[in-house]
Amino acid sequence: MKNVVAIGELLIDFTYNGKSAQGNTLFEANPGGAPCNVLAMLNKLGHPTAFTGKVGRDIFGLKLKAVLEEAGID
Repeated sequence: MKNVVAIGELLIDFTYNGKSAQGNTLFEANPGGAPCNVLAMLNKLGHPTAFTGKVGRDIFGLKLKAVLEEAGID
């Protein structure tokens, strides 16, 4: 089986998640980006996958990196 490598975006989608006790809008941070969504599905189907891209060294970048590792994407 050949490796599948994607180059592109990896990002955080902020989706509405209700209101806080103080009435403030709450958002949930969800990993997204079409290239990595495809890689995650291919990995579930048994194809070795890798992603080439860049994320920041902040809380969101660390989260995205962890999600790739959890999904088995190099």
